[in-house]
Amino acid sequence: MNMTLKELFDAVPDELAGVEFPSHLATDSRDVVPGGAFVALEGEKTDGHNYIPQAIQNGASLIIVRKGKNPGGLNVPVIELDDPERDLAATASRKLKAHNLTDIIAITGSVGKTTTRAALQKVLAPHFRIHAPERSFNTLIGCTSTIMAMPKETEILILEFGANKPGEIKELTEYFPPSIAILTAVAPVHLEGFGSVEGVLQEKLEITHSELLRKIIFNNDNEYLSEAFRYYVRSMGVGENKDADFVISHDTSEYTLPALSFVLAHRPTQEIARFTANIWGKHNALPLAIASAVGHELNISLQECSDSLRDFQALPGRGRVIILDGGHKFLVDDAYNANPASMTASLETFTRVKCSGKIAVLGEMRELGENSAMYHAELEPLLEDIDHVILVGSMWLEALGEGKGYVFTQDWREALDDLRRITQAESWQGMLVKGSNSIGLSNIVKEFAE
Repeated sequence: MNMTLKELFDAVPDELAGVEFPSHLATDSRDVVPGGAFVALEGEKTDGHNYIPQAIQNGASLIIVRKGKNPGGLNVPVIELDDPERDLAATASRKLKAHNLTDIIAITGSVGKTTTRAALQKVLAPHFRIHAPERSFNTLIGCTSTIMAMPKETEILILEFGANKPGEIKELTEYFPPSIAILTAVAPVHLEGFGSVEGVLQEKLEITHSELLRKIIFNNDNEYLSEAFRYYVRSMGVGENKDADFVISHDTSEYTLPALSFVLAHRPTQEIARFTANIWGKHNALPLAIASAVGHELNISLQECSDSLRDFQALPGRGRVIILDGGHKFLVDDAYNANPASMTASLETFTRVKCSGKIAVLGEMRELGENSAMYHAELEPLLEDIDHVILVGSMWLEALGEGKGYVFTQDWREALDDLRRITQAESWQGMLVKGSNSIGLSNIVKEFAE
């Protein structure tokens, strides 16, 4: 599947015509691997063309720039494109159509995309030759990078579709139409771009317009999705609701760490399997169950799915449990993403865990629009049974106000200082660290893990 530059692009210099396109594509000069390609994109805050020297220093063998922005004098080949992001997406789309795949699976939703993708990889890997993103590459250029790196023997491609504003899911679906679509949740996320949860729903539903679509698998517990697919014959619901096609039943309302345990039943056939995995929280049963529903659709039994997920580990920043002090303490690393749905789920689990001395470090939730303070205030009842709560970001103070025993900080450095003071002065057993990646709470996780 490694095609030459001449085969991929309409106009390239004759001296480059026979050069193969690299299998690794990066838009961040720090992510360039030796022999890979670097795409210089122009963003709102920075211009990738300024980082071409760093990309070459890191081993880039091909540079792709916007037409007219070739710096010249480089010792590696340069391709100029009118619109690098979309021209490359069109190239990846052509490559996709030329490859005889069994299925293209795309995952979208307000939360849970990456955990669902990781679980799906575990379920499908013993049975198919699969290809999936290296990380949470859910943008147009991210999906393009994943496809350009796809080995020729791939049978099933897994993609993540993300969106911050209207039109992005539609564009991804048109370039890379899935045959199986997964919708994990619709929640108040990126409301500055979408305006309302209904706007989020309409954006996510764009994936259903895929020209190749044969099956939709969705979160049946999400009121927006359950209503949207109530009469959709090509859909399968997964969740705790008893009318779901795949029903999740939890063993207990109390949790010990780090194991999750639940039973999944395929209601139409009464096939049942018990699942256990080393992952944080009741809410993570859903990604594992959705992955198993996809496996079942591809003729993998639920028991085989359970066996594949038995050693499943949460990804860094997404509910990973870190055992400290020889097993006497634990830290939950949930520092990659934060919105009302995921914050509620993680806090509910934390309150149910039996341990003495609980500490929560919570970053503010961003991009929630004009109702941001309300969404933060609604979480306050979940903070009542936590011994020490450190809140990072000005929105928490606006929503909750002073005088309630919380520690308010402006950034992760202040939070870390307060956390050191608390942990040195008092005994503790459990710590939850949750916030958006941009707040930097992963630095707190790193210090305590070390």
